[in-house]
Amino acid sequence: MEVLRAWFGRAGVGAWRARRQVVWGTCILVMVGVIYLQYAPSGLLDHPSAPRHRALNTLYSPHEHEMGQQPSEHTQVQRVKFVTGGEGSQNGPESNGDTHVHDDVDNNNMNSINEEAVPSDPANQQHHLAVEGLQRRVAEHRVQEEQVAAAGGNAGEAGAVMLPQQDLAPAGVWGGGQYRYNPYGEPVYGRTDRPNYIPPHRVVHFDLKGAPPKMSAFLQLIPWLARQGATAVMLEYEDMFPWRGRLAQVATKNHYSRKQISGLVAACRSHGLEVIPLVQTFGHLEFALKHERFAHLREVPEIPQALCPSLNESLWLVRALVDQTMALHPGARFLHIGCDEVFQLGECERCRLVMRETLFLQHVKAVARYVRQKYAAVPLIWDDMLRHVSESAMQEAQLGQLVEPMVWVYAEDVYRFVQPSVWSKFGQVFSRVWAASAFKGAFGEQLTVPNVRRHLDNNLNWLDVMSAETAKFTGGFRGLVLTGWQRYDHFAVLCELLPAAMPSLSVNLLAVSHGYFNASVQGQLYQALNCMQTPKYQTWLNLDADPFLWDKFSWCFFPGAPVFKMTARLDATRRDVDTYLERVTRSRAWITDYNRRHNYSSPMRVDEDLEELPARLHSVTLLLKTAREALAEWFDDWTVGEWLEQHIWPLLNRLQTLQREAESMKAVKYWPARPLPLLSELAAFGVSEPSTVDGQGQQEGDGSSGRT
Repeated sequence: MEVLRAWFGRAGVGAWRARRQVVWGTCILVMVGVIYLQYAPSGLLDHPSAPRHRALNTLYSPHEHEMGQQPSEHTQVQRVKFVTGGEGSQNGPESNGDTHVHDDVDNNNMNSINEEAVPSDPANQQHHLAVEGLQRRVAEHRVQEEQVAAAGGNAGEAGAVMLPQQDLAPAGVWGGGQYRYNPYGEPVYGRTDRPNYIPPHRVVHFDLKGAPPKMSAFLQLIPWLARQGATAVMLEYEDMFPWRGRLAQVATKNHYSRKQISGLVAACRSHGLEVIPLVQTFGHLEFALKHERFAHLREVPEIPQALCPSLNESLWLVRALVDQTMALHPGARFLHIGCDEVFQLGECERCRLVMRETLFLQHVKAVARYVRQKYAAVPLIWDDMLRHVSESAMQEAQLGQLVEPMVWVYAEDVYRFVQPSVWSKFGQVFSRVWAASAFKGAFGEQLTVPNVRRHLDNNLNWLDVMSAETAKFTGGFRGLVLTGWQRYDHFAVLCELLPAAMPSLSVNLLAVSHGYFNASVQGQLYQALNCMQTPKYQTWLNLDADPFLWDKFSWCFFPGAPVFKMTARLDATRRDVDTYLERVTRSRAWITDYNRRHNYSSPMRVDEDLEELPARLHSVTLLLKTAREALAEWFDDWTVGEWLEQHIWPLLNRLQTLQREAESMKAVKYWPARPLPLLSELAAFGVSEPSTVDGQGQQEGDGSSGRT
């Protein structure tokens, strides 16, 4: 016994002396275990039995079938060339005189899908037969194109890969809002076959009225966009523009300088990206109309949203906005003049005398003519105000010769909001049209990261709609704009920040640049987001299980990755804090609102409920510091402070307030007899404390006394 005691004693002393080595060894083992779980190819999200997104399924291996995974109804991967210009474009409508100067924009972005990028899953003979069949169809189609070209016909819209169609339903047939996904070029709205449609222009929209990025971060993003297939950018400045003269007070305190904007425009053009400025000229003019100097131009005095089109000074304001914008974008082919969501129209005394439809068309006509005559630029407008305007009214206003509409729908089901009849009406008025989808800023006013699954559905469905409706326009679709809204309007708080939306932008830009989205673009996607070469990135996405892609891309190092990862921590911390506060203030009975208002509770019970509070306070405080550091790489202190106040400060404030009020309840040594004083505000509802005399009389009448 003595021998054992001596042995254990020496072992204990040795362990204590080597305690640092023991601790370090334990930490290393834990880290190895975490890394293994993170990168193991058989992780939960990558398991063959895990649910897969129907838009992203590729060919299943025999092992997956053995595990019970059902094959997709589409089992061929079509390898389609990614074309943005070239031979087909010479015969297309984009080759007319007003666009030949910009042919280099498309040519600089020509790419092709690497044959090696097609998944190597064993599709065996069926896959090879499908590929051979597709190649045969493409060859036949090229022969047809050559024959058409020889006959002097039109080979199709420039920039779109158009494969031969078989048994197609008439263009524009609405499938009643029932849509499918588009993994391999199959249609969304019920047709049995359709070409892979690639918009001639893929435009990325930047909403700078909220969280404007530092110019250094902005310039780093430009070459990245060009590599992912973008052909243009649309810049919506609002109050971030360096307005001058009478407009100087409209600009924010931290607006861009004229030199910065000129440098940005030059950088875009040097990388083959066309620049389309956007300036509001009718609705969404809050950034100007909110000021006292321009308040008299409001359509409704109390609401600074829409301009009164009946005032001469309104046209002066619009022209001043256009002139200063175009001065920093010389040679721009297009100018977007807004004109969406003019909610207040025909309400002032002057405007009531004219029909709303006429008011709108007259103002758009005046602005568009000014832009065309002075700058020879094509005005673009959002389409929503035109959806209910009659075809005859638009024809009478000669709107088709003045503007090109940009049809915007950010939901998954495009036809639900713009039916085929609207497309037919637009086709009778306009020769060209644009479409607008979204990669962020569409599914929640206070989201911190976009739902990639929903945005991908929106963009893929747009490709099908564009393919179906392009024949209704003599010039077809100009392109697709991927909007990235930063605020829902000027007075709204921030929604998803640009760096947090980089995975969504990459996914959707690749999808519209190829005409489809499946595992054949896996290599390009992971390379674009600078992902590590580990087993985790040898498998495809699972958007059903990971719609925000937090799990998949939290180990990548793309521009803005620290912000993206921080949003995942914020989501987890917010849920943890909300659960804790719900439990201690609503489920349990000692730190409720009632207890804290009356400063009346059990110190012992309060201590029990506060045991977990320090850990939450530490977690939120650490998150705030991490967020500040991550955001500072992209944004100035104004934006960093606004975002922290909106998303993290409320969590910290709630916890600190709870702690302060709980400590106040613990400090009480003596407590009053019940009943406690009634809430004074209840008197307005007829609930007030009874008088002392009434209370004593009730006790005497009941004959009650003493303790019960």
